[in-house]
Amino acid sequence: MKKYIVTITILLIIIFLSICGYFVYANVKSNQGSNVDMLKEKAISEIGFLNTEIIDIMNELNNISYTNYKIINQDVNISGQSSENNVQTDENIIDRSAIEYESTLNEDNDKIDWESIKETTENIYSSWTTILIDLTTLNVNKDNLLRFNDLLDEIINAEEEKNKQVCLMRTADLYNLLALYLNDFAVDDQLKNIYNTKSNILYAYSFIDEENWEKANNYIENAKNEFNKIMNNQVSNLNSIDEVNKSYILINELSDDINKKSKKTFFINYQEVMQELENI
Repeated sequence: MKKYIVTITILLIIIFLSICGYFVYANVKSNQGSNVDMLKEKAISEIGFLNTEIIDIMNELNNISYTNYKIINQDVNISGQSSENNVQTDENIIDRSAIEYESTLNEDNDKIDWESIKETTENIYSSWTTILIDLTTLNVNKDNLLRFNDLLDEIINAEEEKNKQVCLMRTADLYNLLALYLNDFAVDDQLKNIYNTKSNILYAYSFIDEENWEKANNYIENAKNEFNKIMNNQVSNLNSIDEVNKSYILINELSDDINKKSKKTFFINYQEVMQELENI
């Protein structure tokens, strides 16, 4: 009888330990999964930062700005007819702010602010080490990770030499790596489609500068094909359906601009579509 009780007790202890072990294991796995999800969110934010910085470099190379309006101050005389000796006092003057349209494109796009571009590149350099560690932890392709630093070096050299075309091409290559990184770990297919779309548009943009219309057209066709994946899944895009539809129209406008070999209208539509894609 005593032996029977001992056996039952041992079995109960084993069952208890097994249950405790299961819950501990489940909790550890849950925490690991949560940590990975948090790291993925962080990496997506970091890639978003690089996205902004890289596009800024490419825009600055053609003096393209996303700010279409500027505020100007005007002094307004409210005294009516001035006195004989034309004297005005401060009490007769008020400040009025006005909004004036400012062209997206700077007509003198040969005057590149290389110092500003270098500062943006240095911002990417200084943040890359931390981002690299996170992407390595997420098992992003190591060859692609190493390529990022090589491209940064090439961009720095092109900036020193003030070689606009090489800078455009290498920066487009740098952006393409962001799309490749997301393809390795992100689960949001729409996000990956958007980055792939923007990558192709930036490649087209880099070839437009030297008026290589054939290559530019090939990349815009790739952008259209990539964006069609988003258009075909519009049910999940109800919150940004206006931006999706407008982007679709603008990408096709880019294609028309290339067929017409119109660099200026391409740059205008490029600026518009890149803004819309950021809002999807």
